Amino acid sequence: MDDSPTAILRVVLPRLPLILKTALFNALSLSKNSSRQDVTTEVAVVVLRSVLQVRKPMRVLQKTTSRDPGIKGPILIAKVSVPVPKDGNVLKGLLDRAIKELGNGSETYTHPELAEVQAEWTGYKVGAAKDEPRTNIPEEDHYRVLMGSVSSPTTILYFHGGAYFLLDPASHRKTTSYLAKLTGGRCYSVRYRLAPQYPFPAQLLDALVSYLSLLSPPPGMSHEPVAPENIVFAGDSAGGNLAIALLQLLLTLRRVGVTTIKFHGVDVPLHLPAGVAVNSPWVDIGRSMPSINNNAHFDYLDPPSAVGVSKAEPIPDDLWPTSPPRAEIFCNASMLVHPLTSPLSASPELWKGMPPIFMCLGNEGLEDEITILARRMHQGAGIVNFMGYEGPSSSGAVWSQAFANPPKFREVEMDNIGTLNDNDVAESMKKRQNYGIEREREAVKNWNEQRSRAKL
Repeated sequence: MDDSPTAILRVVLPRLPLILKTALFNALSLSKNSSRQDVTTEVAVVVLRSVLQVRKPMRVLQKTTSRDPGIKGPILIAKVSVPVPKDGNVLKGLLDRAIKELGNGSETYTHPELAEVQAEWTGYKVGAAKDEPRTNIPEEDHYRVLMGSVSSPTTILYFHGGAYFLLDPASHRKTTSYLAKLTGGRCYSVRYRLAPQYPFPAQLLDALVSYLSLLSPPPGMSHEPVAPENIVFAGDSAGGNLAIALLQLLLTLRRVGVTTIKFHGVDVPLHLPAGVAVNSPWVDIGRSMPSINNNAHFDYLDPPSAVGVSKAEPIPDDLWPTSPPRAEIFCNASMLVHPLTSPLSASPELWKGMPPIFMCLGNEGLEDEITILARRMHQGAGIVNFMGYEGPSSSGAVWSQAFANPPKFREVEMDNIGTLNDNDVAESMKKRQNYGIEREREAVKNWNEQRSRAKL
């Protein structure tokens, strides 16, 4: 994304009255958010919300948010591609098997093709100047330079956020390089395919290919095999969803007896990673939980309408709506409550055997779904480290109270982490899915009628 001074001014100047009003009301403790958000946070939220409310065509949104800002300073990048596996039908078959195993038979989805999966190795160069240009060497040599900065075997398999249809590893370089700095290791940031062009499960297939390529690098790749005990799945928002969905996919395959996966001619043992670390993971694709509306004033994302339609629905173009149409950008409506699209729907027993997970969030629209998922993982005997910021309430679950100096933490039993019971959750998710199925059915009906008239 463009973070140049000119681009920032284009965003800020038209919104200057809104910024000044928000800052004043927060400073005088007159705003609804002032008890839990400082001036900087509340101003950032209202500006982002204002920007995101401007409707644009899907192609414009994708082009704008995936623009490469360039590489400089302490950020080290080595660009790579995983070739299409010749035994790819095995991977697709395993994915179909897991979807069927976790579903009820009513689900429909687009069967994805195997594709080359691009990624960025990301490291951190200690002592580099802020604007230091990237070394002008052949691309394949950048990995060697990056590995010279690595002091730990930790490898973070990172999936970027962006609602599954926006952003790119390039937009998350500051995040992934900072994680490399904190761990002394490196990040492997995946350029998974985006919806609506590539709906579920294309992203999950790309994630599986990426994990297997770490465990067993295909011929021609620069890195050595990475031991699973050194790999951590990570991501934010939709990327957090993908990290957790990949974990559930592995757990499901192991549960049905899959012990190895054929990848580029090699039988790769199906091991779990060392752990998972996610920031505000989007784990209910339908956004059906009460906090979506109750916490809307804290969040820069507006809640959807009662039937699940976004207030910032992209302006129609050649990418969206699709042909035939579907209710959701990411997946068919029939998939909305499937554990591989919405991990919130996974029952506690489905998390048995999972590695430790770290989850963090604030008072935001996704609060309910994240806390409930944490509770279910704990009930399935998973080790969950949960950290909530910005307000008093919940988990090893902890909420850090806003503005407390020194910091104040309140621990809550994991079983009491959320106020919604499982029946409330299931009913809310199913209700939103039914709305989606009806909208999708009506859209397909109208689409078919238009096609019929065009043939006459």
